[in-house]
Amino acid sequence: MSNVNADATQLLTILKNMRTSISSIETTRSSVKMKYQQLGIGWNDKKYDELGTIVKDCNKALNDILQIMLQAEKYVASLAKSVQEYDNVNLDTPSARNSFLQGLQTPNVGNSSYQYCLGVLTQGSTPDGYIAVISQRHENAEQNVREVFDHFAGKLMIQDSEYPPDQTAHYSPGNYIGHSRGVYYNAASDMTNPRGAGTTYFHELAHMIDHASCNYRSNLSNTPEFAEALVEDGQRILSLYNNLPVEKQTAFLTRIRQDSAHSFSDLIDATTNGQLHGNYGHSRNYWTRPGNLQAEAFAHFFEASMGDQGKLELLANFFPTAFGIFSSMIDSIRPDNHVRVLSRER
Repeated sequence: MSNVNADATQLLTILKNMRTSISSIETTRSSVKMKYQQLGIGWNDKKYDELGTIVKDCNKALNDILQIMLQAEKYVASLAKSVQEYDNVNLDTPSARNSFLQGLQTPNVGNSSYQYCLGVLTQGSTPDGYIAVISQRHENAEQNVREVFDHFAGKLMIQDSEYPPDQTAHYSPGNYIGHSRGVYYNAASDMTNPRGAGTTYFHELAHMIDHASCNYRSNLSNTPEFAEALVEDGQRILSLYNNLPVEKQTAFLTRIRQDSAHSFSDLIDATTNGQLHGNYGHSRNYWTRPGNLQAEAFAHFFEASMGDQGKLELLANFFPTAFGIFSSMIDSIRPDNHVRVLSRER
């Protein structure tokens, strides 16, 4: 090892730049195809066909570059993760570590700090005790969901863990200038999250896994079957609620207005068109956008499965059909089955 000369700052910068480049290539490829298709609405002649050949060749070239970048990104991410794991089980004192291992633990790139949280490259700091909290949830997670999280960890990215707390935490699926693909949230706020510490972390990363599992072309959750199951489960709950005596209706509403029932409140509001709801939910307009119901349900189910047993039982018991479909989705993207999903026609 004495002949190895590596710099952690450079390694992490390369990894981040590679992911930005990958997102840029994917965005360009999709944009070229979409604009060509739009031209076909009013322009469909010999010249259009000739342009189509050029577009096809360009997309093939972009795809070839993309595949090379994805393969290289996988190896760089694997190297960084392996070195960190080595560091975690090896020498105890910082002074005994070489500069590469120290840098990988909490390197600085420009004015931004980088670190790995559960194998996820994270830009920004986290409060004391936060890593221990999410690590404990990871340890207590459902095995199948934890395996999926670990499988995708190297592809995930927290773009900003110090996102302004007065702004809405979110996963950005595109790759925009100044707002690259990844998760934006405030780790300090998530540490004291009334819905449960780590809720935002696992919820937003679940959105990214939903997207990444289909190579960022679509969401795994975006199927009519999943949407229909969610609505059917929600309508069944509404029917049962309407047949309850008043005192039991009151008790039910009291329960779903608790912070710990935030995800149930969100989904029951969506699937009953606001006839039942607690203290959490999205706007009516949000639910009219295709795929949003399935995406939120996937993220809620995933987050609950990552070490929040009470929340998990509430969702699984009241949305059994939809949760069964979610479980099938999770099984389909577990490491041994992932290739099959990526090759599926969408």
